[in-house]
Amino acid sequence: MHLNLKDKNALVTGAARGFGRAIALKLAANGAAVVVNYRRSKIDALGVVEEIEQLGGRAIALRGDVGDDASLDRLFDSIKEELGTLDIVVSNAAFGIPGTVMESSKRYWDVTMDASARSLVNLAQRAVPLMPKGWGRIISITSEGGTRVLDGYGLMGAAKSALEALTRSLAVELAPRGILVNGIMAGAADTKSLRSIPGAEKMLQRAIERTPAGRAVEPEDIADVAAFLCSEDARMICGQFIVVDGGLSILI
Repeated sequence: MHLNLKDKNALVTGAARGFGRAIALKLAANGAAVVVNYRRSKIDALGVVEEIEQLGGRAIALRGDVGDDASLDRLFDSIKEELGTLDIVVSNAAFGIPGTVMESSKRYWDVTMDASARSLVNLAQRAVPLMPKGWGRIISITSEGGTRVLDGYGLMGAAKSALEALTRSLAVELAPRGILVNGIMAGAADTKSLRSIPGAEKMLQRAIERTPAGRAVEPEDIADVAAFLCSEDARMICGQFIVVDGGLSILI
């Protein structure tokens, strides 16, 4: 595969750990200069930058809350100042308040939707003007919670469904400009996000036992697919979600 991303500038949101960290490292390993975005975990983000630099890559850590418009404006002002242009955006950061739908409030709804669904639109609106070369990639990260009911997932399921619909709509709107929008549907992985859901340990163990591949998803599994979607080999993949779950979702 042609995964040469030399001279490409990439923004990975929520890149301090988990899927985001693995994606940032993978894109950098393939030549991209990476903006390692974080909301609170500055030390972890700087650690990712150090890892990339030790591998001979280029990276900077920039703070930005994807659920806050003013914070995103500051983030993109810094990107324009540091890099000038942008080629790749991986919308990985998400935030939601776990619990049942019946226990939720309007504040829960607003926080979850802003950070986990509307953020994709906000990122695209700010990133596309920085993609002037007729080439770009935008990737969203979702989960099976957008199409299935997961215990304790609550409003996150609605946010993931919205994220998936927005991914498809943006794909149609932006493809004529040479900007491809796709998503990755990640299976159960032992991440901080999963651990925030009540009963996560039991859910993860059940997934491992049932997955045909015999193990949980690792962040590197998601990173490999993200790098592929950023490559020229994926030039005719548009508005699709690649499922990375070791075969679990095809079982009855």
